[in-house]
Amino acid sequence: MNSWQITAPMQIGKYYTTENLEKIDEVKVKITKCFISSKDVSIFSGAYKTDYPVIPGHIAVGQVVETLKESDYLRKGSKVYLAPIEEEGYHEGYLRDFAVVPQSSLRVLPKTVSESDALYLTHLSLALTTIDKLNIDKGEHVAILGANVLGNIIAQLIMYYQGVPIVIDDNEEYLDIAHKTNVYYTLKNDKNIEREIISITGGRKCSKVIYITGSDINIDIIDKLTCHGAHVGITGIAVTKTKLTANIAFEKELNVTFIKNGTSNLETGINLIAQKVIDLSYFKLPSYKFEYANKHFENAVEKIKGGAKLAEFLIDLM
Repeated sequence: MNSWQITAPMQIGKYYTTENLEKIDEVKVKITKCFISSKDVSIFSGAYKTDYPVIPGHIAVGQVVETLKESDYLRKGSKVYLAPIEEEGYHEGYLRDFAVVPQSSLRVLPKTVSESDALYLTHLSLALTTIDKLNIDKGEHVAILGANVLGNIIAQLIMYYQGVPIVIDDNEEYLDIAHKTNVYYTLKNDKNIEREIISITGGRKCSKVIYITGSDINIDIIDKLTCHGAHVGITGIAVTKTKLTANIAFEKELNVTFIKNGTSNLETGINLIAQKVIDLSYFKLPSYKFEYANKHFENAVEKIKGGAKLAEFLIDLM
């Protein structure tokens, strides 16, 4: 099996390894598409400290080619989503042509869910978990700090559950996509933001705020957006060093919740994609061939050095 491995900062190479089915609950999957996140790029650049070597790409889709225990749910030929593996002993990613993984890390995809859409299941399940934990009510105004893919999906879900999202960002392109996906309130993060929030909420400000890591918005802006005792959810796919001033949370008695994992909502996410509840058509990541993955990691680092917020892309193995 061929895999790309990061062996040190700015060092990535292709290696051949052998993996065999050993446990009854393991499955061999042919990887067809792999999502390279900003965390993977940070591991490659050395900005994210970890133990090397690392196979990057912890989100992927593929097709089952071998299993020791078939079922009505999972069998040879099944199209599957490969979730980030949380089990002890499994720390490698999916940037390889084949992977032997536990069945618990797989979700079978219905024919109505495309591979491209399935790659956003991690975002969607995390968005669902965030909404669950903040207990967002019908008609409630929710400020979302960050209009990237995760922030956009959260906003669409809040509308689906009949809440009122207010998406805030510095990035005009992200705000434009949010507007195209029918988010009514899309605000530029500027000196007028507090006045606009007061106007939208009828003077009450927001009782719920969601901060998306990687948004580059100073999290302390929540002081301008929240009412006393508001609930703040901090979540994200990107790895950042976000710091909330304790005095702000203390003075307003804010309830701060951190949401990192949405695995429990993967099945719900699959159903929502199948039902076309979420519009993913505006999320267009560049797609590259497996053979040249090293070059695209190098290019991603250069983009970030040039000022890009994120440098995410797909690797196509077909």
